[in-house]
Amino acid sequence: MKYVCTKMRQSKWIWLLLLAITSFQFAQAQSKNVTGTVTDEKGNPMPGVTVQVKGTSQGMQTDGNGAFGLQINTAEATLIFSMMGYTTQEIPVKVPAQLKVKLAETASDLNEVVVVGYGTQKKVNLTGALSVVKGEELSKRMVASTSLALQGAAPGITVTQQSGAPGADAGTIRIRGISSMFGGNNPLVLIDNVEMSLDAIDANNIESITVLKDAAAASIYGSRAANGVVLVTTKRGTLQPLSVEYNGYASWQNATNLPNKVSALEHMQMYDVALKNVGKPAAFEKAIEDYKTLGPDNFTRFNTDWKKQVLTNSGLMHNHNVSLRMGTDKIRLFASGALLNQQGLTANTDFRRTDFRFNTDINLAKNLTASMDLVMNKSERNWPGIATPGFLIRQMIGLPAYVAGRFDTGEYGEGWANRNPIALAEASGFNRSIINTQVLTGTLNYKPIPGMELLATYSSNNINLHNKNMQKQYDIYAGDVTTNSLKLMTRYPGDNSLSESRGETKQSIFRAQASYEKTLSQHTVKVLGGFSAEEYKGDTLLGSRRNFNNPDMPYLGVGDANTMSNNGVAAEWAMLSFYSRINYSYKDKYLLEVNGRWDASSRYAKGNRWGFFPSVSAGWRMSQENFWSGIAPVVNDAKLRASYGKLGTQGLDNYYPTVSAFLPGYNYFFNNAVNSGYAVTDASNPFLQWEEANQFDAGLDLSFLNSKLSVSADYYHRRTANTMQKLPIPKLTGLNAPFVNVGAMENKGWELALGWRDRVGEFSYGAQFALSDVRNKLINLNGLDYMEGLTIKREGYPIDAYYGYIAEGLFQSQEEIDKAPTHYTNTKPGDIRYKDVSGPDGVPDGKIDAFDQVVLGSNIPRYEYSLNLNAGWKGFDLTVFFQGVGKRDNYLSGNGAWAFYSSEFQGTAYEQHKDYWTPDNPNASYPRLTVDIDNNQKNSSYWMRSGAYLRLKNLVLGYTLPESILKRAKIKSWRVYVSGQNLFTADNFYPGFDPEIRNSTGDFYPIMKTYTVGMNIKF
Repeated sequence: MKYVCTKMRQSKWIWLLLLAITSFQFAQAQSKNVTGTVTDEKGNPMPGVTVQVKGTSQGMQTDGNGAFGLQINTAEATLIFSMMGYTTQEIPVKVPAQLKVKLAETASDLNEVVVVGYGTQKKVNLTGALSVVKGEELSKRMVASTSLALQGAAPGITVTQQSGAPGADAGTIRIRGISSMFGGNNPLVLIDNVEMSLDAIDANNIESITVLKDAAAASIYGSRAANGVVLVTTKRGTLQPLSVEYNGYASWQNATNLPNKVSALEHMQMYDVALKNVGKPAAFEKAIEDYKTLGPDNFTRFNTDWKKQVLTNSGLMHNHNVSLRMGTDKIRLFASGALLNQQGLTANTDFRRTDFRFNTDINLAKNLTASMDLVMNKSERNWPGIATPGFLIRQMIGLPAYVAGRFDTGEYGEGWANRNPIALAEASGFNRSIINTQVLTGTLNYKPIPGMELLATYSSNNINLHNKNMQKQYDIYAGDVTTNSLKLMTRYPGDNSLSESRGETKQSIFRAQASYEKTLSQHTVKVLGGFSAEEYKGDTLLGSRRNFNNPDMPYLGVGDANTMSNNGVAAEWAMLSFYSRINYSYKDKYLLEVNGRWDASSRYAKGNRWGFFPSVSAGWRMSQENFWSGIAPVVNDAKLRASYGKLGTQGLDNYYPTVSAFLPGYNYFFNNAVNSGYAVTDASNPFLQWEEANQFDAGLDLSFLNSKLSVSADYYHRRTANTMQKLPIPKLTGLNAPFVNVGAMENKGWELALGWRDRVGEFSYGAQFALSDVRNKLINLNGLDYMEGLTIKREGYPIDAYYGYIAEGLFQSQEEIDKAPTHYTNTKPGDIRYKDVSGPDGVPDGKIDAFDQVVLGSNIPRYEYSLNLNAGWKGFDLTVFFQGVGKRDNYLSGNGAWAFYSSEFQGTAYEQHKDYWTPDNPNASYPRLTVDIDNNQKNSSYWMRSGAYLRLKNLVLGYTLPESILKRAKIKSWRVYVSGQNLFTADNFYPGFDPEIRNSTGDFYPIMKTYTVGMNIKF
């Protein structure tokens, strides 16, 4: 029955879509009494030009030949011809008429309309700091996660990628630094005003992205905007005949960086040196001799190429997007379907995503319009059952080559302690995560009088999650020299097990607003006000069982009932908000904007739930003054702007720190029986308030040489006060300390964007350069330090800075050790020498201990830059995009840095470790080889390297076939292209490790280098 209902629903949608298309084509078939063509200044047809009858909603877009036709029922009319990048024309006509229209290209984009909070504004009138990225720029970056397409796209937007694994390769977005110590630092991402993941949408469906960076631009979103706002506008139907577009590509991926390991023989030789250095006997003397005389046989003597055996997947990625657009004066529709399939480098590692979108706009009456948007998205990530792709890479680069991997007949060897990365990838089961997202948005827009707009919208974002992790046993073999055959040694792991979880979240928001705009003489005022109510609910159910006799039946009911376990969690919160904005402009010369938002959150106690977040910004277009006329031919536009405002944040995600929570699992013995118990473990703070970020911004926008050259510069200072942290409380309470509003942090920075675009004959070219810097500092932690592994939160330094000893090179002799501050009892020549910085009294005390540890550096990127070069000539187009970081510290430790180290298996050595210290090699890059001592494994500057880099991020070469060839096939345009992503990286980081990835232990999945072929066809 479920199948039948599903088919009926699908048929219903298909019939509705066919009816809409048929009605549309019928309307288009009506006679037209005003026709014509639109060309550029060189006479080339211009498809996609909007032709609209002034004062009405009637209009269309020119076809692939630049032609248009309208049925006008009046004797006279005025037609408006517009297209981005060209001067808009208004042409009076007497019906009937046949026109030939030429549009002149303009380099200026000052009249461009950009999306801002809850509305749009002309770029010329903006007073806040924001950046706009066009959809066509994003679609040139062939990436599985759309967040990565923002990397380097605009100044002040930091996007870092920490993994290239399918389904986990998304970028982390930071806008102008970090604003919270213990809360989230992700920006608010709104796709058509619905909060969603940026990586859930196909980049081909994006019209534009606006990034709101300062308080003036973002404060209308109040407490949700402390980390910036990313506004994504998707494509919609336009006034045009039915058009169909296909975008597709295929990419081949491989790793940007992987370290090269030593061979089995080299490992054994170096390991024996390490044993000798710590006073232990050699372990491989006989084996070394056998390897030298007999060589490896892959039976009892191995030289396993772990990289070749583990990286067996194709790394193929392909993406397909089909969209249609159409529109009349009654209804407009944009519909698209997209499919992404991404294979990993390791077996059983892949990611699939399907994305369907329907955007519909309907003119219900003269001044009443409605829109209905439907999004259906499904993603499926498959990984091996027992190990993550990152752990597989860690074992692949960490296990020595002399360990058995795979025998010639295909059986698995022991690896280390039966954990063989080849078997883990191929035969350990599966870990499948499926996410289904359905978003429905309905909007009514009414314009009762000129200048007034009333809007009401409701959206529901439903997400269903299903995770299934089946861990299967595999067989481990070893070579038996007595029988000259393989012998089954054991099965790993000890049993088969299954864990499964299902969850659902629903986020609903209702918003109503009114706006009114009025121009009196040379004064323009626009007032906007509204309110929104938002609710989030989520719950998850988990269960697991072990001892599956038949692991090919991955269902909980098949497992052993005696091993069952279950759990469940839920979360919910709600917000109520009121917001307003006033814009004032005098002669488009003096600009003023005032914003205010009042937010109430259910996560705060009564009395502290409401927060008020205002902002004010002003702009002065100096170029409109009379005194500017003398330099106007050179500097044709100039604007000064400044803003100040306050933003808020709830600090912690899905958590109620203002109330005491009773947690299960604290059983107690009473009346001769164990009873289920609950306990309060964390102290609450009912007086907790909003974190507040106060931000100042000053900017300058300049346009030169008829807007061929553009310059934009900003300086900002953001101070976050009332940040949440935990202060110590007496242990006799038996509770963990509560969060309190006592901390402070600041971010100072600047941004610079330069752009040039021009045309010489048939050759067009352009360049965009962006450079930005941000300096983060913790202002107030009440004298406390918060340490976590390699990093520390300390007043006066960037958040989560690297912390450890200062290395002063390597000891060269015992005499040098004897004269140095006391290190460790087993310190020998070739060990790292640490600096005596301080002691209990704050002065050097002649010994190395915890008092000598200092802040070493920061992983927060400084001086981020990008350069985007583009050119076009006779159908050819070229884009070259560079991105980089000028200053950044990065750290490597564990089996990523230290020879023979691993916390879970016997590590090996890399090629760079061959340059180890000996009396004959005193200037070595690596200390003396050791095992089982940690003198050289302390947190220290010795293992910190520069994480600065320059990367050829994207290279695209395309060709658009001539229109004369495509006419017969009724194809409007056909573009083919080849491209590369992450093709080249210049850095001074560790060989084989990517400087962008912050991973101290060598547990990582490499960032991908991709080679792509693709096409774009429009019908």
